[in-house]
Amino acid sequence: MKTALVVLGMHRSGTSSVAGALTLLGAAAPRTLMAPAADNPRGFWESHVVMVLNDILLTEAGSSWSDWRRLPRALDAATARDRIVRTMMDEFGDAQTVVLKDPRMCRLFPAWRGALEQAGYRPLIVTPLRSPSEVAASLQARNPISREQGLRLWLRHVLDAEAASRGLPRHFMRWSSFMADWRAEVALINARLGTSLAPAADDGGVDIDAFLTPDLHRQKTEAPTPVLVSQAWSMLGDLARHGDHPDLHAALDALRRTFDQAEDLFADAP
Repeated sequence: MKTALVVLGMHRSGTSSVAGALTLLGAAAPRTLMAPAADNPRGFWESHVVMVLNDILLTEAGSSWSDWRRLPRALDAATARDRIVRTMMDEFGDAQTVVLKDPRMCRLFPAWRGALEQAGYRPLIVTPLRSPSEVAASLQARNPISREQGLRLWLRHVLDAEAASRGLPRHFMRWSSFMADWRAEVALINARLGTSLAPAADDGGVDIDAFLTPDLHRQKTEAPTPVLVSQAWSMLGDLARHGDHPDLHAALDALRRTFDQAEDLFADAP
């Protein structure tokens, strides 16, 4: 069975740096990599084709990448899986270990999970966690998005991704910890996911050191956040430190139900 290292994280949460590092550790990148941009000068390390497909799937579900609400409509599961399977074949061919990343997958992972398994992949989840205040600040810098909308987007993405990836081998990690000591985090990934990721013997990870430089961490803030956001951040931190536990799952489920109820009251918010 092939392996898909799925970098499942919110926009502006360090997913590009993590996916790039995993690629430099030997996993296969997609064939149609998105070109670098001003907001990501070292590349997004994700497939343009996958991004386009996910935008189409979100549209079909009555949503978009910047919509913080629950998906209004269910996807046709069989059709979505078939399109995803074809895309995986086109983008990765026969590669045995691949890196798959697009923040939109946080909202669409139930479809992706089934499709990956149908295509013969074993999904292994790597979720970088970045302070929600920093995510919101980064979105404000890149998009015409208010801090409040950025925090709502963060909450929806992380809660959906966490719930949809349960039962799979997965590793949650603070992005700041990964940037500070990627070798230690890769060792934890190997231990938790059963992988054997390692830098090339002839360079010892020098290329990754050169890639993961401090200037990638541009927005730095510890501004306080609303209670639901701070509670989710704390619970996800517990997942990163201690791993999965039924009590944490129950607490996250309760928080997600509260957020869903709040959506009904503020459905007109952008």
